[in-house]
Amino acid sequence: MKRIWILAAAAAMAMTACGDNAGTQASGGDPNSITLSYSQIVADELPFWIADEAGLFKAQGLDVKLTNLSSSDGFPALISGQTQLASIGAPEMVSGAASGGQVSYLATLTPVFTYELFTKVKTPQELKGKRVGITSTSGSLYIATVEALQQLGLKPSDVALTPLGSVTNVNNALVAGTIDAAMSHPPTTTQLEAEGFHSMLDLASQNIPTSNVGIAATDAYVQSHGDQIRRFMTAVQQAIKREKTDEAYAVSVLSKHLKVTDPKALHDTWAYYTKVLPDVPTPTIEQLQTSVNELAPTNPAVKNLDLKTLVDASFVSPE
Repeated sequence: MKRIWILAAAAAMAMTACGDNAGTQASGGDPNSITLSYSQIVADELPFWIADEAGLFKAQGLDVKLTNLSSSDGFPALISGQTQLASIGAPEMVSGAASGGQVSYLATLTPVFTYELFTKVKTPQELKGKRVGITSTSGSLYIATVEALQQLGLKPSDVALTPLGSVTNVNNALVAGTIDAAMSHPPTTTQLEAEGFHSMLDLASQNIPTSNVGIAATDAYVQSHGDQIRRFMTAVQQAIKREKTDEAYAVSVLSKHLKVTDPKALHDTWAYYTKVLPDVPTPTIEQLQTSVNELAPTNPAVKNLDLKTLVDASFVSPE
């Protein structure tokens, strides 16, 4: 899978090299038209949904299209100019940059791991030899799982990491009993608790720096569309404020996108994310470094990245 992803990224970069301004061409020539991709339908993405549905992007003179792409497709689409911005995590960012993508990380919406380790076993030692579900051996869920195991005094080799392809598959496998533990977050955690699972570790409370969801753009797009990016970020920061201060509206948007109607699950999700969502989504080197540390054993190229050149915090406005 990793080889396929790298080949896809390489092909995307070749497409970019053939065009004068792929980002502008993809948006139909209108500099105020932006397509943002996101890979997971999770509450981390709520500020984008609010900015769209509350008309905050339009108020900034922007025509923003939100499109759901798989994590393996999001970065190649960004590089090729099919999208102008991408909502991706730090692992995807550093892996893509290490493969040759000329990209900048512009914001971090969730600067901690928004996951809890759910299981029915009582102690960390009982996890040894047990099956722990992951989506793949890369990406945010994998990094979060490794970090959680380390916080519990365990190594990845102490458990049987079981790739299942998607978050939905992981959650279903946990409930079905085909795996013994997995990282999860609201609103799924409400269901897991009802099924008799308990949280062994809330990784968000450990405050390990990361970017579970952030905003990336190609360097070329940053250089040619700085004004549009700044207006986009203004709308996102307004959406963050709306999310934190208007629970009724926030949960109505959540319910629509997550297809969840349970009031407790929606409230739990809103309460959880208002704690981890920063008022100012500033990207930092430390957020990317955590992923470099965990990916380096299987992807040595990430160790050669100069993270200072990837982070551009100039588009977020301090409160």
